[in-house]
Amino acid sequence: MSWRALSRGRPGATRPARAPLAPVSVSPVRRRQKRERGVALLLVLIGLAMLGLISQETRYNSIVELRLATNARDDMRAYYLAKSGLGLARLMLRFQKQMDSIQLPNIMGMMQQFMGGLGGAGGAAGANPLTGGLPGAAGGGAAAKPSTMSIQLWRMAKIDCHMLQLMVPEEGEAKKGIAPPPRSSPKFDFDTENPELAAKVKGRKFGGFEGCFDTKITDEEERINLNKLELPALQARPFLNQLVQTFGDKKYEFLFEKEDSNRVKVTPNDVIANLKDWVDEDEVSTTLNFSGQGDAFAKGFSDENYGYDKYDPRYHAKNAHFDSLDELYLVHGINDRFMAAFGDKLTVYPDFNRGLNINTDDPILLETAIRLIADPLKPDPRLSDPVFIDTLIKKIRTARVFAMFGMSVSDFVNIITTAGVATNPQLTQNVQGQGMVSDKSQTYRVSVTGNAGDVTRTITAVIRLDDGLGRLVSWREE
Repeated sequence: MSWRALSRGRPGATRPARAPLAPVSVSPVRRRQKRERGVALLLVLIGLAMLGLISQETRYNSIVELRLATNARDDMRAYYLAKSGLGLARLMLRFQKQMDSIQLPNIMGMMQQFMGGLGGAGGAAGANPLTGGLPGAAGGGAAAKPSTMSIQLWRMAKIDCHMLQLMVPEEGEAKKGIAPPPRSSPKFDFDTENPELAAKVKGRKFGGFEGCFDTKITDEEERINLNKLELPALQARPFLNQLVQTFGDKKYEFLFEKEDSNRVKVTPNDVIANLKDWVDEDEVSTTLNFSGQGDAFAKGFSDENYGYDKYDPRYHAKNAHFDSLDELYLVHGINDRFMAAFGDKLTVYPDFNRGLNINTDDPILLETAIRLIADPLKPDPRLSDPVFIDTLIKKIRTARVFAMFGMSVSDFVNIITTAGVATNPQLTQNVQGQGMVSDKSQTYRVSVTGNAGDVTRTITAVIRLDDGLGRLVSWREE
């Protein structure tokens, strides 16, 4: 009989305790396998992650190296494209020098004189058409001098990659019914090794380069030559007026309101005096004389190197001509703000003996040229009248007709003379060799920008014309 049956008839019966089960023994191998479950998957994931990082790093380095190689290639292309544009610009200036030696008649001036001679009802016959309507202009009694003009090729021609490509005809292009002679294809050593590259090289013609360049030519003698601060007393006053008008313009007042990094605060007149002290030969400071009598740059009594004693290290004024525009930063009171405002208006590269070019379109320079040829011993009060100066400048521009056609010094002097302004006797005695003004330039600034891919290289050079392709006076690469 089972215990369950016996317990039914016996109250208070209890269930006997069950003996504990014996523990099941697990082998060490199974225990280790249980603990190491999933480690292999984790190792695989870690390995894949490491391989992914390595492959990504390798790919990134390959892209960077490829980009560096591409940029290096494009940099070389852009550099030599810029040099090519500079070479073409020098060739153009060579043609300009040859053109300057040719005396061309002023066709527009002759047409104006012809139309003025026919105008019996519209005005007095014989009146000078270049100065008609000017206040104070002398009636047709001014002696007419030979009227000439010069063609400024550098203003007319646009030198860039498109012009060069248009100069080279396409392969097989017929011209006037006559096809160009066929060219024999050059042989390369890699014809058999790399036929695709060989075919590409053979198919490339002159002017079929990759990239482009653009050239900008400006007349350097239309800028203010700071080396002319050493001009004689009679010519220094118009030059001083030009500097005062340029630096003292109302729109540039903010440049002189704050101190620079050296805690220096100057005025436009202080900068002009410091520029004069830098190039003159004495050791005393310069005082500007605006009285109209005596030397425009009078000698002071203080030491001109006083401002430079505050710098670290200390230095002295050069007491010689400027060699480059970067040298202006050494002058006391000139900083980055000053150069950003006036850097494109200043120069130091033209010959010191060269006169101001009258064929400029800058009204300030034209006013300076008018004052330069005016008689300093008989000052005309009308030259202080801005209305008279503006009218005179308009007549000069009208006489030139187009910017690419310049006028001669004789025509310029005739316009001023017939306006009733007394001119310097040196001009009437020796118009060509007076050295105050000129109608042709010998120094030009050429800025060429070469582009290839994402790379841009710029070369800026100042060229002074000579018997060859011009002498390089300044060179800057960017």
